[in-house]
Amino acid sequence: MNTTATYTVAELAQLVGATLHGDGSQRVTGVASLDSARPGSVIFAERERDVPRALSSSAAAVVTSLIPGPVTSPAILETTQVRRTFAQICQLLFPGFPMEPVGIHPTAVIDPGAHIGAGVAIGPRVVIHAGVSVGARTVLRAGVVLDEGAVIGEDCYLFPGVVVGRDCRIGHRCVIHPNAVIGGDGFGFTDGFDAALKQPQFGKVVVGDDCEIGACTTIDRGTLDDTVLGDDVKLDNLIMIGHNCQLGNHIRMAAQCGLAGGVIIEDYCVIAGQVGFQNRVRVGRGSLVGGQAGVTRDVAPGSQVWGLPARNHRDVLKELVLLQRLPDIVQRLESAEQLLRQLVPTGTSHDDESGPDLA
Repeated sequence: MNTTATYTVAELAQLVGATLHGDGSQRVTGVASLDSARPGSVIFAERERDVPRALSSSAAAVVTSLIPGPVTSPAILETTQVRRTFAQICQLLFPGFPMEPVGIHPTAVIDPGAHIGAGVAIGPRVVIHAGVSVGARTVLRAGVVLDEGAVIGEDCYLFPGVVVGRDCRIGHRCVIHPNAVIGGDGFGFTDGFDAALKQPQFGKVVVGDDCEIGACTTIDRGTLDDTVLGDDVKLDNLIMIGHNCQLGNHIRMAAQCGLAGGVIIEDYCVIAGQVGFQNRVRVGRGSLVGGQAGVTRDVAPGSQVWGLPARNHRDVLKELVLLQRLPDIVQRLESAEQLLRQLVPTGTSHDDESGPDLA
C-alpha cells in the first residue's frame, strides 16, 4: 500500500517508540507483506523463520523483536509488540477512508428539524428524519438512513447503506461499516394461539464512544429497556446482537456471533467467531470464548471456555484427545471381549454344581 504521508525510517521509529538498528535515512513510501516487500516499504517479521527472508528483502525496514546479528540493510525497528507497532505505522501511513465533500449532496433528503453540526459531510441519497442530531465532522456516505430522533456523535464515519433506527444513539468517533442496522426490532412474539402477537419494542440502542461495528451487523433495540454497548467495543461483520443485550467496555467480537436477548458481556472480553449465546447468560469480565462455542450458562470472570456447551477449554482439549483415541480403545475392548470368550466357552456355568444337595 502506497500512501500520501511520508516519513523516514528514523522518524517512524521515534513516533512508534521502536529501537532503530541500521540506516534510518531512507524514506518510507508504504507498508507491505513479507511476500510483497519492495523498496521504500515497511514489513514485519514475527516468527524467527521469517527473519532471514525479511532481512534479504528490498524493504526499507523490518519491524521485529528478533535481532540476528549486525544490521546493514534493511533497517530494523525493534519492538516487543511487533503487530501493534506495525499497526501504529500503518495508522501513520493510512490515507484515511474515502471522503465525501463537506456539505450536503443535492440528492440528500433532510428534515428541516434535524440538527447538522459543523463540518459534516453528507453524501448522495442520505435520508435524515425529524429530530436527528449529527455531530461535527461526521461523515455520512451514500444511502445512510437516520430515523426519527437518532443521535450521531462527533467525528463518526458511517459507510454506505447504514441504518440507525428511531431514537438510537451513537457516541463519538465511531465507525459503522456498510449495511449495518442499528435499532431494528427485537424478535419478540407471544405464541400459543392461532397467530403470533408481536411485542412492541419500546427501547433503543445506545452505543458508546470509539466503537467500530462491522458490515451487515445488526443490533436490535430493547423491548422495554435499552440495548447498550460500552466504549471501545469492536464488532466484526455479520454479528447479531439481540434485544436488551448489555456489552461492557473494550470488548472484541469476531464474525458470525449471535447473541439472544438479554445477554450480558462484561468488560475486556474476547469472543471468537461463530459463538452462540443463550438468552440472559452473563460472561464475566476478562473472559475468552473460543470459536463456535455455545454459551448456555454463565461464565465466571477470567475464564477461558470453548465447546458446546461452553466449558473450560482445557477440559475440552482433553476430551478431544480422548475422542481421537476412541477407535483404538474400541478395538482393544473388542479384542479383550474376544479373548474372554475364548477363556470362558459359551454355555459354561459358573455355579458350583459339586456341592451337597440341601433340598
